[in-house]
Formats: sequence, C-alpha cells, structure tokens
Amino acid sequence: MSPLRVLHLASFSGNIGDNANHMGFRPWFAEQVGREVSWSNCEIREFYWKERAFDADFVALANSYDALVIGGGNYFELWVENSPTGTSIAISPEEFDQIRTPILFNALGVDSGQGVPERSRQNFTRFLTKLLLSNQYLVSVRNDGAVDTLREEISPEFADIVHQIPDGGFFMQLPSKASSFLLKPDTPYIGINIANDMADVRFAGFEKGPDNSEAFADEFAKTLTEVSKEHPDHHFVFLPHIFRDLDVILQVILRLDDRLRRTRVIVAPYSSGDLAAHAIFAIYQSCKMTLSMRFHANVCSMGLGVPCIGLGCYRQIHKLYEELGRSNDCVDVSAPGFLVSLTKRISECLHSAEQPHVQTQKTVLAQRAAFEPALQTWARSNSLST
Repeated sequence: MSPLRVLHLASFSGNIGDNANHMGFRPWFAEQVGREVSWSNCEIREFYWKERAFDADFVALANSYDALVIGGGNYFELWVENSPTGTSIAISPEEFDQIRTPILFNALGVDSGQGVPERSRQNFTRFLTKLLLSNQYLVSVRNDGAVDTLREEISPEFADIVHQIPDGGFFMQLPSKASSFLLKPDTPYIGINIANDMADVRFAGFEKGPDNSEAFADEFAKTLTEVSKEHPDHHFVFLPHIFRDLDVILQVILRLDDRLRRTRVIVAPYSSGDLAAHAIFAIYQSCKMTLSMRFHANVCSMGLGVPCIGLGCYRQIHKLYEELGRSNDCVDVSAPGFLVSLTKRISECLHSAEQPHVQTQKTVLAQRAAFEPALQTWARSNSLST
C-alpha cells in the first residue's frame, strides 16, 4: 500500500516545544493507521505573517491530500474575535465546507487566558458543533485544562464529548546523536526555562517595570542565589524556547552576583526547528532537575524522565499539574513572595528519592491508549487505515 499523504498544519519554525510535540505524535499516528505516512508541513505562522490565507487555495491544498492534521498547539485560542471560528484557524464556514479531506484536530489547547469575547464564544460554539456532528472530523484537546475551559466557557455538553489526550511532547524520543555538549561532565545542572511574552498576564501580581517582568526577574534571581548557596556544587543552564525568552533570561542574569553568573551559569543557544529541539532537549535530559515555565518545558521534562517543578504563572501550567495529580510540584510565581516556597521546593526535589515522572509517564500512556480506539475508528471510517 502506498504511504498515506498527510498535510500537517502546525508550527514547525517557532517554539521548539512544538517540534517536540510533533516528534512524539507522528510515529504513534502511523502506528494507529497501520501504514507508512508521508508528511507535508504547512507552517501556521505563514498565516499569521499574511503569507498564506485560509482561502480557496488552502482548500485546494487540503483536498489534494489523504488527510489533514491540525496541531498539536494552542490553536483553540478563544480571544480571536475577528476569526470566523473564534480561533487561530480563521477559515470561513463556506471555505471549510469545501474541504473533503478527513481532519484530525490533534491535542489542541483551548485557551481562555487572554479573555473570551462573546463574539469569539459564539463563533467557536458554531464551529465546534459542526466538527462534532460529522465523522469526517475527530477533535482532541490536550491535558492542560482544555476540557475545563470548554465546560466553563462554552458548554458542559461539549466538554463531555471531545477527547482529551496528552500532548505529543510527553513521548518525544531523542536521536542517539543528540548531545548536551555545553554541559560540564560530572556537574549537576538545574535547567531553567522562563518566559515573558504575555507578561501582563504571567506576572499580573507584580507592579514594577513596564511589563512586570523586571520585578519577577528580581525575585527569581534572589531565588537562584539562595539555591546556589545551599547547593554550591550545582550549576544553572537557561533554556530558551523562543526569542522572547532571551530578554527575561538576561534580566535575571543581570541581577545575579558576578562570580555566580560567570562561573556557574550557561545560556543554551536559541534556534528553531527539529535540530534545535534535539539539541535543547538533550540538555534537558542531562539536567538533575528543571524549573519550567512554558508548557512544553514541563511536558518534555516529564516525558524525558527529569524531575520538574512548574513555574506557575499561566492557567494551563497549573491545570497541567492538577490533572496529573501533581499540584504540589507547581509553584505560583505570578506575584511577589515566591522566593521562600520555590527555594524550599527546589531543595526538596534535589534531596528526594521520589520519581513522580514515573507515575506521570504511566498516566499519559494510559490516557493516550484510551483515545486510540476512537482514532482507529476515525481512520477506518475515512478509508485511511489498512
């Protein structure tokens, strides 16, 4: 049988967490349809950059493939008021109805963090109703509070119908050639991912600075200083996922003691794409533990078996840990006063023999397995599988 030709609409040149997601998803998808898959990337940022549009050309492109996969990613963002679907997938009902290709909405985030205008709510409700009434479509959302958001912002009925599955980043496999060459051998590292996009949301409890990130950086630098004193053998490696991460990383480093930042701090390179994801997540895998703010920084740490503390300053991170039964491993850093609690939790993690990621891996494997019959049925009903 010839390979299944799949058009994959997602991010491939933005956040390296998205690349990790796809690397964990694609081999599993091929297993479920029971045949080789030929993937064609369709970069969603080209739509944001106005280089493409969800128009007749996109419809024709989608119809030239055997299947269309959308995501994973945070594409059910409910703040997109001018979108016909209320989301980042800004396609008109008329154009969408022209797509004959089966569509899998793969582990999408349903995000209310930037608000839910009434127009977006209405448009998304109509769009999701259409998706759930046809076997042409299969809708899955990721385990970051997406189901709760549907229940709270759209309808409990929808929350009970959509499938919740773990993000593909939990299952990322690094190639054997991936190397954490930046790290000194026989040195314990604490990996750190911090972000300051949407700083007005992330650090809403702070008041200093134009975007509140400066006050966060002050307290976070003091936290790392305390940790460095309690654990003088440990070093720190900052792990940027997108270019904006470099700004807040610099803000923190500027506030560290000069000796500490010159002798025990590394900043991993910033880049994008699969090779960058391999390089950065190889560093993650070599760390003794991570402090993770972004969604995939947490997900991939857990999937790679690295003890992880979530830096909670966005709803989805708190919800991720809550749904995994690990709320104690997520420390709120959205307001002043986290220094003591975060320092204490880091020390507890470094001294603990517990391995919560082991149970996490079992949990997400079971969640994914529970979705497999629905995926296989969708593939068979649309003549995609063997």
